[in-house]
Amino acid sequence: MATYKYENLKNQYADFENPVVVLKVDNKDFKSNKKGLVVSDIEVELTCGYEASIATFSIYNVFEQHTSKFKIEDIKKYICLGSAVEIALGYGSSAKLVFCGFIAKVNFFYEKGDIPGVKVTAMDVKGIMMANNYSRQLTAKTYSAAVREIFNKNAYVTMNTKQIIKSVNITDTPDQKFSKGQTKESDRTIEMVCESDYEFVVKAAKKYNYEFFTEQGIVYFRKAKSNNEVLMDLSPATGLRDFDVEYDITGLVEQIQARSMDNGKAKIIQAKRKFNNKISIGNKAKQYIKKSEKVYIDPTIDSIEEADNRVQSLMEEMSYRFGTLECNCIGLPELLPGRFIKLDAIGYPPENKFYLVNVKHRFSEERGFETFLVGKAASIGGSANGLI
Repeated sequence: MATYKYENLKNQYADFENPVVVLKVDNKDFKSNKKGLVVSDIEVELTCGYEASIATFSIYNVFEQHTSKFKIEDIKKYICLGSAVEIALGYGSSAKLVFCGFIAKVNFFYEKGDIPGVKVTAMDVKGIMMANNYSRQLTAKTYSAAVREIFNKNAYVTMNTKQIIKSVNITDTPDQKFSKGQTKESDRTIEMVCESDYEFVVKAAKKYNYEFFTEQGIVYFRKAKSNNEVLMDLSPATGLRDFDVEYDITGLVEQIQARSMDNGKAKIIQAKRKFNNKISIGNKAKQYIKKSEKVYIDPTIDSIEEADNRVQSLMEEMSYRFGTLECNCIGLPELLPGRFIKLDAIGYPPENKFYLVNVKHRFSEERGFETFLVGKAASIGGSANGLI
């Protein structure tokens, strides 16, 4: 059963009429400005991938024609680099928070014959995490503890105080346990080697098939696709305006292996998994990948459990390249990356369950409020719950 129903949202948002945006900079509502400033061209691009989520908006009525100068005193409180930004979207008197971040870039634009303005670009916490680069020995003995240690640094504590980060949700990584379930304490702490906070956390996520992204100010470091619940059913009758579903078998193999070497015991550490997902309405496609394989050599693997985690991550990455959904629907702030949606009532095989990896909300005077989605499926026709 889906979390949201289109008919319920239609009632809540009064038939999706009168789209609204609530934009706050350092907790100041932009609409409260008394200088006649106008905000437009709002776009929020959210992702559960490793890139940062970004929001952009433009401010108009900011230029004095007779002096040929920007009205800095009027706009400075809304364009200050580092300021906290919150954007909520919806309809009528009901708006839902979709983005939390900070102002990372400001562009002043002027072209003769056109309206001058200021374009503001805001990013989530990853924009700050990408900047540094250093080597240090952490006190943490597991990767999840190391991620927690990083987010306890002053920069991120300050972002939490400003509500750019509202909370940090970190799931324990498998390196805390033996295969029998007993707690394991490493005899060495984890080291960062010539890498940024961002690079380190992404490396940890890839190592254990985890996701690292921000949703409504909450930072998630968690097992990939751990929330299997369907967020919403979409169809041409329930908000869907257009869609393109593609299934592509290029790049698929039947088996993936991960290998390393235990130098102390002079033996190979390896794990393998077989791809069994349904990828065709017939049986011809599977014939082309039969007995094909990819072998990855990873010297950082030091146990069978770690090898299997690496294979699982590689298999899932390959699997979810198979099916791709790109679509445009009526503006729905409830749609978020890192969740599943179901494309419904359009017939088999495009009718399927897709994992949202990119959600773009766009608000403009010309077109109103629209939402664009990119989703991924690991198999054909209805089963996107992971590996079979």
